[in-house]
Amino acid sequence: MELMCVTISELTKRNAELYPCDIAYIFDERKYTWEEVEGITDWLAVDMLNKGIRKGTHVGLWAVNSVQLVMHLFAAQKIGAIPSVFNYSYKALEMQSVLSYADIEYLYIGEEKSGMDYWKTLEEIRETLPCLKAAFDMLESMGKADAIRRSQGLVTGETAALLTEKKAQVTTDDTCCLMFTSGTTRRPKGVLLSYFSVLNDANELVRLLRWKHGEDIFLAAMPMFHCSGLTCGLMLALCAGIPMIIHRIFNAERAMQDIEKYKVTAFNVVPSMLMLMVQNRSFGKYDISSYRSGTSAGSGFSPEDYRKIIRKIGVRHLQMGYGQTETSPLVTFSLYDDGVALKSETIGKEIPNMEVRIWNLQDGRLAETDEHGEIQVKGFAVMKGYYKLEEESRKAFTPDGWLRTGDLGFRDADGYFHFVARMGDMIIRGGENIAPSEIECVIGHYSGDLAGVKVVGVPVNDVVQEEIVAFVVMKKPMTADPEDIRRFVKSRLANYKAPKYVFQIDSFPMTGSGKADLSALKRLGAEKIEVLQKRAICKT
Repeated sequence: MELMCVTISELTKRNAELYPCDIAYIFDERKYTWEEVEGITDWLAVDMLNKGIRKGTHVGLWAVNSVQLVMHLFAAQKIGAIPSVFNYSYKALEMQSVLSYADIEYLYIGEEKSGMDYWKTLEEIRETLPCLKAAFDMLESMGKADAIRRSQGLVTGETAALLTEKKAQVTTDDTCCLMFTSGTTRRPKGVLLSYFSVLNDANELVRLLRWKHGEDIFLAAMPMFHCSGLTCGLMLALCAGIPMIIHRIFNAERAMQDIEKYKVTAFNVVPSMLMLMVQNRSFGKYDISSYRSGTSAGSGFSPEDYRKIIRKIGVRHLQMGYGQTETSPLVTFSLYDDGVALKSETIGKEIPNMEVRIWNLQDGRLAETDEHGEIQVKGFAVMKGYYKLEEESRKAFTPDGWLRTGDLGFRDADGYFHFVARMGDMIIRGGENIAPSEIECVIGHYSGDLAGVKVVGVPVNDVVQEEIVAFVVMKKPMTADPEDIRRFVKSRLANYKAPKYVFQIDSFPMTGSGKADLSALKRLGAEKIEVLQKRAICKT
């Protein structure tokens, strides 16, 4: 399939011309047609030009998922501004860091996450942001743009000529957005992604998912500050020209309600979202049988969990994928008719027009079949680089131009890829490299009362290097038996893979993108080990 050379303004115009009266977005039960989207975003773009925003201007968007966020994002992209969508959970220190690093000149603030006051936060840090020229209210600016559209219709005359001129200056190779990696130990890196990368990745996924205008309805609940919510959400619906129901933040019961109400066929998730749905007390109350396809990526499904979810929910084409922000994001994907067993154990094959290889770093060669190595990527979906981080950008690529993902995996004899672990998450103990996922899979079978398990390595000394620490969460009030869990692991894996410490906690700390925060777990593990060691000293 040929790759597209298009921009956001060309796609919104296409949809407005082909499907003017068809629904584009549903938010709080208000429906917006593609014709309305084109008109509102054009008037918002004109307003941005009047405020001094031009091609290359860095524009920040801070809000929960909303139709206002979507419209402002499209408006900024139409005139070639470089938008960044910020994590709706960020507080003062985090916002000061990313606004300063990203050189944001104009900030649009929308609906806030419950319990937060974005305007108050901005006031606290305003004096530390020399680049920031002005901040605006999304709800107010969109309300004005919509009112002008209703009274005056389309943009016309000299204003239309200026807008057309600005749109024409935007090319497919220009920066579509400045996205942030899921940083946990330091400030997230800004990833520069082009329209060519983002829109072609979305379009390839639409084709692989077989989504069609007039047939599919998409529910979007993943955060748009993350690539999984932007490319694998908003841009997929735009490329397919299908209606998108926007949820502010994922809520399991609300998702099931709207799947039933709107006969949703398409819903992209991270595994924890589906687990929350089947664990919800209202599961079975709603008819979700219309849900037939979607992506699952971003955090691991054990094969058993995947098969269990498929049986309970009944979604026939929940496709597994692999990628990262630096790759727009997905570069491998399940084939549409792959069986449940195959999808539960692999991350699919490379998507069309992308190259993926497994590289043996120690020997400097291509890995053989089933041999572990680094997953490396080349092709249209790869980032332009990290913003203002030339050395980091250089290190991200091999001398022959392959992106180093930092992930460990292998390719099997049938050409399917398997994800093993983040190379930085591998536990090094006594010279052995141990994959946490292998231990997690075993402990996952320990008891039906186990709600979740995460395994990390905690540095201890130069000899042992790292001790294996398992954190478990139980489904109901009860105490896990650490020694029994260790015996269970030893009965199924080599003794050196058994965790030395098993700690029970109420819930896992999470990153802003919905993944378990492994860095926080490592710190918690170190603290708990230190307490145990001090107690042991006191006893002696």
